[in-house]
Amino acid sequence: MKQAVKTGKRAKRRSGEGRGGRPTKAEAQAIEDRILAVAADLFARDGYAATSMERVVSECGAGKDTIYRRYPSKRAIFGAVLERSRRRIMARLADLQVRQSSQNSLAQLKELASLLLDINLDPELVAFKRIAASESLVAVDSHSEPEPDAIMSVLRTLVTKAQADQRIVAGDINFLTNFLINSIIVGPTTLAMFGYKPLATPKERKLYFEKAWKLFLGGAAGRQG
Repeated sequence: MKQAVKTGKRAKRRSGEGRGGRPTKAEAQAIEDRILAVAADLFARDGYAATSMERVVSECGAGKDTIYRRYPSKRAIFGAVLERSRRRIMARLADLQVRQSSQNSLAQLKELASLLLDINLDPELVAFKRIAASESLVAVDSHSEPEPDAIMSVLRTLVTKAQADQRIVAGDINFLTNFLINSIIVGPTTLAMFGYKPLATPKERKLYFEKAWKLFLGGAAGRQG
């Protein structure tokens, strides 16, 4: 316990807390990063009910007032954790797009689908999804339109590009995009949500993906007649 208190005090000194005056912009960002990192670890490891604001305060080393000024409730801090996760996913997608600049459209679509499978099976993200579903933490407002899904938008763009290049069949973009997701990602993700650990190794995931991708492209009918 004494060690935890000392660690918290050191963290406060490094971030500018407890020394008087307002922290710099960089220090404020470091404080926020630390709060969300600790909260993300607690939510993913112990679940929503077992993660209290007091535990976040205790384990991240930031002052109680510092945390409550930013996040007035547990629901608010969980929402910030989800947004942090979304930003990280979008950064990975942006990095992939930069690296794919010399690839043809079908190769780009395949690599994106593989990355999305990896992302959706990430244990932390699976835990967050389970929390959001079980705790009914997805905000619903019948008077407003749902926010566009940026990840789906990236996927639809590549499906459209592959169609234009005649590398996949013509057809309804939304149908083909959803078919791709259902063919490759939904099954393993659903198992993970229910507590199973499908495709636990990179080798298993690669073998599964190659089979699922082949079926997505060619269907399961085989030769006709």
